[in-house]
Amino acid sequence: MAEQCNNQEARESYSTKGNSFKVPVTSVAIIAKIINTLINLPNLPKPPIPKSLISIGNTFRPGINSASMTAKLLQKKSQYGMPTSPLPSGGENLDNIKDNLVMETITEELLTKANIKVTILPGAIKILNIDGSAGTNTNIISAEGILT
Repeated sequence: MAEQCNNQEARESYSTKGNSFKVPVTSVAIIAKIINTLINLPNLPKPPIPKSLISIGNTFRPGINSASMTAKLLQKKSQYGMPTSPLPSGGENLDNIKDNLVMETITEELLTKANIKVTILPGAIKILNIDGSAGTNTNIISAEGILT
């Protein structure tokens, strides 16, 4: 970004000192580049969830629900200042209706057509026998399931 600055003083003010990050904003192009850089930061991978928490948490998960998905979407749209209330004429907001139809369609597709396939490679499961000896699975283990 500093290479786009037109003068030496601006280039020298481009620095990282302590907790501050100074970038000379001398053009709209630099502002656009800063915004694009922030938007395109790579998503950091989420840490894996322990298997014990998955089995406990699975019991309390409500499943996929198009109404709650639509409500969450409308809440997020409202946070960004997008209109979600009825029209000034009192008519229904057609964009909200469209959002609900999209969520219902996605939910229906997931619940009626999605399937889950799991494959566990040899050596992935550690086995501890009663006699104290240990081992691992030697075969590929596979399972299938559906979303509920």
